[in-house]
Amino acid sequence: MASRKNRKSASMSEPMRPSGLDTNGEDFLTAVGPQTPGGQYLRRYWHPFMLASELQDLPVALRLMGEDLVVFRDRAGRIGLLHKHCLHRGTSLEFGIPADKGIQCCYHGWKFDIDGTILETPAEPPSSKIKHNFKQGAYPVRELHGLLFAYLGPPESMPELPVLDTFAKDEGNQPVPFRFHMPCNWLQVVENACDPIHNVFLHAIVSSQFSDAFKVLPALDFVDTPMGFLSMATRLVNGKVFVRASDIIMPNIGQFTGSNNKASDDSFRIGCGRTRWVTPIDDVNCHYIGYVHFNPKYTPYGQIQPDDLGVDKAGLIGQTDERPYKERQREPGDYDAVASQGQVANRRTEHLGTTDRGVVMFRRLLAKAIQANLQGETPALPQPMLWDGKTRTYAHEYVLSVTPASQGASHDALQSFGRAAALAVIAAQALSADDETIEARAKQQVLQLLKEVVS
Repeated sequence: MASRKNRKSASMSEPMRPSGLDTNGEDFLTAVGPQTPGGQYLRRYWHPFMLASELQDLPVALRLMGEDLVVFRDRAGRIGLLHKHCLHRGTSLEFGIPADKGIQCCYHGWKFDIDGTILETPAEPPSSKIKHNFKQGAYPVRELHGLLFAYLGPPESMPELPVLDTFAKDEGNQPVPFRFHMPCNWLQVVENACDPIHNVFLHAIVSSQFSDAFKVLPALDFVDTPMGFLSMATRLVNGKVFVRASDIIMPNIGQFTGSNNKASDDSFRIGCGRTRWVTPIDDVNCHYIGYVHFNPKYTPYGQIQPDDLGVDKAGLIGQTDERPYKERQREPGDYDAVASQGQVANRRTEHLGTTDRGVVMFRRLLAKAIQANLQGETPALPQPMLWDGKTRTYAHEYVLSVTPASQGASHDALQSFGRAAALAVIAAQALSADDETIEARAKQQVLQLLKEVVS
């Protein structure tokens, strides 16, 4: 239905209180539609939804956070994201004709600019005021490193598209985009990243997707950062301490180091190999979308090449359903473990243990943020936080030799060291210095901690 130009569309409506819970009691956290508390919170952020290379000369129909939309490039190369159905008579704009400026509906020729402004109503008399009284629903789009990002929230609250330090960390860094579909709710995909113990079993013991070093049971910890927390695993492998810390950034960003570190050589790295978002399509589907970083200094995924990534190409075995079913049964991956929980995981039937602390932590952070948004508070965003205008991130991975006396370090000692070292990394990221200086300062502090704690 057409709306007055000065009227908000449904996805820009005022916050609403929860209307009730679904049969699992989980829709407060999982529902993403424009009228839901969770959907309104998520709409305060920019979300990637497709590769820029997927958008060619024809419009593309899509769903995003429960809304039916059409994305297109006009002949000037500008990108528009509009409500799918023309406000005149409801014809889908996926059949629209990209024009020199905007897109023209195939049915009666109404033309819309990328911001939804009606440019022409050619069958109407010259005196018609209709194009001045209405607008097609529209959302802003930005392109970054080969991905298209959309903002579906209130226009007056639109933040800048965050620039993560990850993309400029190394000279020659090449972020290569990828996207694949997950047939389940977005939350259970994010929770998988908050659960580092699954790497031991799913990826190393049950399969050979990660190196043998991951078979060693680690001490887990979850350390607060300014934008979420670090999901950490600290283990002793072959006389070395091996720490892997993934960055969980609210509400749906994750940054991960590699999967092939054998913990055989000493190394120290603040940064990641993969940056991903989990973008809701609707309540029961989502995009796993992001970048793998290729640079001369860091090869966290072994032999993966840029051509191994793209649409439905994740570069890692087990991330999609491309393999035959029986092969997936013999060697399941993240896709099978997460999607098999159901379209929306029934959290009421879970029996959580101590290793699930990261999952619980994320749920509490999410519930708190949704509730704060309902009360009119501005959500915390990945904003430029420090001296260089980039958003600092904290994923890190290192392997450091320990003395023979330290090789029997207790679980508690490993956990304490991992936490203290993570805090040193977080503090170092606040330095007004180049990346090499930051990394050197953090490594020096971590080595000192290693002498004091793991002994």
